[in-house]
Amino acid sequence: MTTLATTSSLRETITPEAFTRARRRLLTAEPNPTSSNTPTSGSLTDDQLRNLAASDWAPPRIPALDASTIATADPITRALLAESVCETLERRLAAERPHGTSEDTRAGHDAFSRTVTDDYDHGNHHLARATIRPADPGLVTRAALSALGLPDTDATIIDELAQASDPNPLTCVLDDAALLDLDRYATGAGLLYSRVGTTLMLAAPSDQRLVEAIDAVAAAAINAGARVTDLTTQHIDKEKALASVGIDPWITRPSDEPTGQADRILYVGRDGARIHVKAGRVLVDAPGSLPATSVPKNSVTRIVLSGNVGLSAGARSWAMRSGVDVVCLSRRGSYQGTLIGSNRGTHASRLLAQVALTGDHERRIRLAASLIGAKIRGQIHVLTRIARRDEAVHVADTTAHMHAWRCSLAGVRTLDEVMGIEGACSNAYFDALAGCVPADVTFDGRSRRPPRDLPNAALSYGYAILLSECVGALHAAGLEPSLGIAHAPTDKRPSLALDLMEQFRPLLVDQTVMSLLRTRKLRPEHGVVEAEAGGVWLGTDGKKILVDAYEAASQRSVTGALPGYSGSWRRHIAHSAQMLARAIAEPDYLWSGVAWR
Repeated sequence: MTTLATTSSLRETITPEAFTRARRRLLTAEPNPTSSNTPTSGSLTDDQLRNLAASDWAPPRIPALDASTIATADPITRALLAESVCETLERRLAAERPHGTSEDTRAGHDAFSRTVTDDYDHGNHHLARATIRPADPGLVTRAALSALGLPDTDATIIDELAQASDPNPLTCVLDDAALLDLDRYATGAGLLYSRVGTTLMLAAPSDQRLVEAIDAVAAAAINAGARVTDLTTQHIDKEKALASVGIDPWITRPSDEPTGQADRILYVGRDGARIHVKAGRVLVDAPGSLPATSVPKNSVTRIVLSGNVGLSAGARSWAMRSGVDVVCLSRRGSYQGTLIGSNRGTHASRLLAQVALTGDHERRIRLAASLIGAKIRGQIHVLTRIARRDEAVHVADTTAHMHAWRCSLAGVRTLDEVMGIEGACSNAYFDALAGCVPADVTFDGRSRRPPRDLPNAALSYGYAILLSECVGALHAAGLEPSLGIAHAPTDKRPSLALDLMEQFRPLLVDQTVMSLLRTRKLRPEHGVVEAEAGGVWLGTDGKKILVDAYEAASQRSVTGALPGYSGSWRRHIAHSAQMLARAIAEPDYLWSGVAWR
């Protein structure tokens, strides 16, 4: 006996146009088990897919959509029918979806993340995360059809398609649609509710309000034939928020991101957070086991930990085996060290050349003068650029003196003379910068250990990040970071990394910090005064603002800063380390630092 599904909504799925779209979806699909709305080729073999792609393909002619038609159809036709019905349901679901809920795709997770972040920014720091599932899987199809405004008679067709397709492309869209009534209730009740796929988030300004929201949603879920599971709650203190770059701290994305994209740096700065690796992804769990960040591990090249952040044994082994540097900063932003894998070790020949250089005073002085000269050029550029954009800033006298000091480097005879010129230029430079900040920002020149004001706190934090990059670049170039040139070799600090970073301080950190201060993106309230330490440190918001701006600057492509080389500033750091390695190994090589117009 044939059971007909005669509704117009499903009748449209058997038109030639619908089959043509279904064919396109099947042939262009990239199966991804974690991306629910990604079409798949079902159980079609390679030969069947080739037949589907043939130039003489024509849409099948099906007079009526019923269970017997599906059961007796060939595999290609069944796959087309399943995909066509899936498209129809997806389209209806998109039209019925309440504001604040999203599809289980990358774009959906991005939207979900933005919703939660917006709630957090409005003071709703009490969060609950849960999984919501139908209580009776057998009722999912009928609940979904009801929510989409489709008759129960369509269930027969849906069930037959499910049996005829492996995997079933309808499963996830039905699971999603079955929760629409719950979405409508929650959003209609004014709850701060967001859902993507089967993951929901509630936000509230207090514990009591959060408990009330959870109770309301749990009761509504039961009425809708669903249940709330895996519930976790958390209060996020603003000062302990996760600081990350390029990665939203709330995103748990499907694994549909392109592979092989390097230069993704993960910054983790929430006390109590823990990093581990699972199923090809780097996961950051915030305190209370709330998933905070999920990133494909093959896209991560560096991890920067700030403060009390845990690293699992598996994550540590993966990082060291894969050449992913793990940089450790203190909560206040001081550089503590870097985990480097065995495949990034020092080259013996270059280590011997570095040791030999420590005793070659003439070459060492020459290289030190070049390094400091490049730094002074950058400082002059920063001051000149500010003055060019602000008529109230007058730095001509300062830059003239700095230019003269730089020229005098050609005649130095000792390292002390080199560092004396560097100190004189830096004092004049920072005095000039102090006159370029807004009136409500305190800045009396450079101060460290501890920083005495907001600009110094930002500069110190930025320098720590830059130093970690230079340490990694030197290891990649086969150099030992402790054997310095301008800075004395020591086992207490990465002296050579301090040398390498000198030329990049003004162009990457100083310029970034000054821009943030002058555009009012970095303001006095972003500094945290610690009476016991007698200093000022960047708060969480300030760190995130600075890190975002630093990343934007380091990824900016430039041409002409190094002879015959173009690329991002981050690539310039790596290339400059390679040039420095050559200068150390080859006495006749004339090293040139970065310069900018």
